Amino acid sequence: MTVEFYSSITKHTNGDKTYTPTKSHPTLRELLNELGGCYGESFLSFINGNETCLILINSKGIKLSGGLDSTLNQGDKIEILPFVDAG
Repeated sequence: MTVEFYSSITKHTNGDKTYTPTKSHPTLRELLNELGGCYGESFLSFINGNETCLILINSKGIKLSGGLDSTLNQGDKIEILPFVDAG
């Protein structure tokens, strides 16, 4: 499993663009808790409930797979990126 951070998200990850979890996690929520332990409260505050952040699992939005309780598997690719809206 890998996590990729894009654009302005990296200011909350000390500039890291990728992360490999230290262990497998059954849900996205548990993975985010590990990321929060690594990157701190500002990362968690930005990610949790932030409407300007988009989280994808294998290129699909998490709203379709259970939100923060989405099931994760060994080879999944998680992408965290800023939401961009054009008008």
